[in-house]
Amino acid sequence: MRVRFAPSPTGYLHIGGARTALFNYLFARQHGGTLVLRIEDTDLERSTPEATRAIFDGLRYLGLEWDEGPEAGGEHGPYFQSQRGDRHAAVVNELLAEGRAYYCFCGKDRLEELRVRLHAGELAVAQFTQEVRACADLDRAEVDRRRVSGEAATVRFRVPEGTTVFDDMVRGSVEVKNRDVEDFVIARADGTPVYNLAVVADDRDMRITHVIRGEDHLTNTTKQVLLFEALESAVPRFAHISLILAPGGGKLSKRHGAVSVTEYRERGYLPEAMINFLARLGWSYDDKQEIFALDELVEKFSFDGVSKSGAVYDLQKLDHLGGHWMRQRPLGEVVDLAVPYLVDAGWVTRADVAPGTSGRVKIERIVALEQERISHLLQIVEKARFYFEEPTEPDKGARKALRKGKEAADLVRRFAQRLDESIANAEWGPCEHARLEEHARAFIAEQGVALGDLAQPVRALVTGRGATPGLFEVLAILGKETCLRRLARVDEWIAIAAG
Repeated sequence: MRVRFAPSPTGYLHIGGARTALFNYLFARQHGGTLVLRIEDTDLERSTPEATRAIFDGLRYLGLEWDEGPEAGGEHGPYFQSQRGDRHAAVVNELLAEGRAYYCFCGKDRLEELRVRLHAGELAVAQFTQEVRACADLDRAEVDRRRVSGEAATVRFRVPEGTTVFDDMVRGSVEVKNRDVEDFVIARADGTPVYNLAVVADDRDMRITHVIRGEDHLTNTTKQVLLFEALESAVPRFAHISLILAPGGGKLSKRHGAVSVTEYRERGYLPEAMINFLARLGWSYDDKQEIFALDELVEKFSFDGVSKSGAVYDLQKLDHLGGHWMRQRPLGEVVDLAVPYLVDAGWVTRADVAPGTSGRVKIERIVALEQERISHLLQIVEKARFYFEEPTEPDKGARKALRKGKEAADLVRRFAQRLDESIANAEWGPCEHARLEEHARAFIAEQGVALGDLAQPVRALVTGRGATPGLFEVLAILGKETCLRRLARVDEWIAIAAG
């Protein structure tokens, strides 16, 4: 069993392409088969080395290693379609020699006129097909004479009569009347092959047994099956996966959050979360299970579970899965993954957070509090901001907590004085949150107030936020000097909240 993932390097690896790669990978691994990576870079003007590298990087980020193709390290490949021009030309010549194809001298203007008449309803499909075949019966001598004279000619495939049928693993049996298929071009006037010819030639040479791709390729399949049959080559089995739709239906775009796989990696989504998310876009195992590791997907994936209808892109689902997989990672790993984001934010250097340093201990404490609350690593930057930057104003939740006015201000000032007098700087360490809580509970008992009466304005002042992880853990990480300095602005911030 041999499958292939064949992206075009005219842009970065997007969500739909990554899902196609995943389904090919799962199918190959489940059946002990081979996954071929073929870069279809015949569009030389739009193909770029950067996009090619991004495809490699995106697949490796997801953990989808291929067996043959560029950089696979094996005896096969590299497979760049642009390097296979001689093979494509040989297939075109083979079809010409067998009378399965012919030279067409019809100019673009005439063909465009026919298409306009077809779309306007002036020509039936059968009439259009017959008009396109104007050059199909030219004798060999005339063809040679016109070509020698330099007249431009494309090469068209001679579509036979009858019906083309192929079995689709998602959609079942697909049947197309050949009279509805025009004699299509397989080589341009400059001799370069078109997509359908190149794909069939490559799939035949690479012995591809199953073609798994998006349903946007479904219209190409009839033509490709006809080419396989004309070449007396085994026709692969096809599986056309439904498109990924925007929330509410319609075409998916960047404004819906559908960005390249590279951008998801840069945001810090764990590969486990992305794999789980991609697999659930149009596939289900049963009505209950939602969480799948890659090894489990290899075991359970089946095209019986692939939906014929479009899969709806849901960023909230990705965040849900991101949070689940973030919680499964050991704390030390999440710390290592979070450090580059904190370095990029300019808050620490790698030397500051080297193993064994106080800076490392601080980061570990922050991540331990936030790991349960993040879906991807970029979120740690925003959630950790108040540990490194002075909050400039209270957020909406903090303003609400500060609207108790003078009563809250007096309570905060007394509490700050108690902390200053009772706990020395050296005793206010990251592990002392229990002692801070003990002091706070003793204080509110003396004052005859509830814990929330104190905790809410204190949290608002030291973090600028209405919601954070455990208050006393936060106070312990911030340190005595920072906490007292921020509590001292209570009157100023209450005035801001009141305004």
